[in-house]
Amino acid sequence: MIRNAPGRLRYALVRPPSALGWGLFAIAVLGAAVLLLWALQGTGARPWPAALGLLLWLAVGAGARRCWRHWPEGLLEWDGDQWWLQCRRGARPLALPEAPQVCWDGQEFLLLRAPGSLPGGRWLWLHRASAPALWGDLRRTVYWRPRPARSA
Repeated sequence: MIRNAPGRLRYALVRPPSALGWGLFAIAVLGAAVLLLWALQGTGARPWPAALGLLLWLAVGAGARRCWRHWPEGLLEWDGDQWWLQCRRGARPLALPEAPQVCWDGQEFLLLRAPGSLPGGRWLWLHRASAPALWGDLRRTVYWRPRPARSA
């Protein structure tokens, strides 16, 4: 049986919902509170472990905030042969060297990891609400992989 490639498809990329961002922020605040309690509990003559932990927490929090603010929005396109990513309106589409990988399938959303270095990051968020009529086609397309032909 020969499997044909899925047809042409364009789907909008969106930023993950703000509730997810607030949830991650709450986890970060909880981490900071634990670090603060550790520092106040008394580290003896060596306060550097708590200070190092707080510095690391600040660096990770700043990186997460930057990633969230620069989350790619635009279009993900499959032309039947190649994946394309257009991050800004009017920008030239960027050809992806290979198919995006599904990292999290929540049935109503997909978190994809795009290969290579892309402007704005490597993570793509697709939500069913962007185009409900195309959701099934999108899911079939991101999971489709060509199989090598068998010799007779």
